[in-house]
Amino acid sequence: MTYEFPLVFFTVLTQLGIGLALAAAWKTCFGGAAVPRRLWLAALVATLAGLVASLFHLGAPLRAVTALNGLGHSWLSREGLVFGLFVLLLLLAALRPGRAVTALPAALAGLAALVVQGFTYAPVSLPAVSNGFPLLLFALTALTLGTAFGAKTPGPQRLTICLLLVVLLIVPCLWASGSAVMQETAALWRQSAGFWAGLVLTAAALVLSLVRRTAAPAQGVLLFCGALLVRVTFFSATVHTATHLGMPY
Repeated sequence: MTYEFPLVFFTVLTQLGIGLALAAAWKTCFGGAAVPRRLWLAALVATLAGLVASLFHLGAPLRAVTALNGLGHSWLSREGLVFGLFVLLLLLAALRPGRAVTALPAALAGLAALVVQGFTYAPVSLPAVSNGFPLLLFALTALTLGTAFGAKTPGPQRLTICLLLVVLLIVPCLWASGSAVMQETAALWRQSAGFWAGLVLTAAALVLSLVRRTAAPAQGVLLFCGALLVRVTFFSATVHTATHLGMPY
């Protein structure tokens, strides 16, 4: 097992940035109120922090730009390109807040980044997640964090939290009826203390939302910590097809 902490923080922080960008763009286009610059800046800072965290996953961080060499065939290269574009558009949106002409491109770039991430972390060598699950998980993470820290609207926040909990509970059950590698992945996820702790924190954020009837900073903190714990499980407990071959690759 490898916990891949740089990728854990990279994916969760960038999805926080995407969620904040979507919330800011929604407010700009449909909210009817001025969107504070700090919301765009928060999205930018979260995304940049995630990109910095990703450098620690590289063997030669100073040569990170070479990751763009495989744009024609590598989702990892495309991920780097799309996130670079996303950062530039976030900067433009932060400089000109409240304008749909800068908000919409930033939001669309964020959605594109989510899609690319969904493909990047769904390799065929990981049968349990070589499907739409990573994209669904990443999208729900972005929406829950974005509504918690950016939109602060209880209704959409509760809906996304409920969907996230349902997906995390059902998908391991589906793996249990799949191939041997998928069954082993299901067993490891169910045995993971981090996975269950993440679910508990996510459920606690939902309960807090129902009790308070309004969004609170504590809900965002619970959701963020829960997302980190579930993401650790994603990277550490998902079985590779080469596991029983001694991981020769």
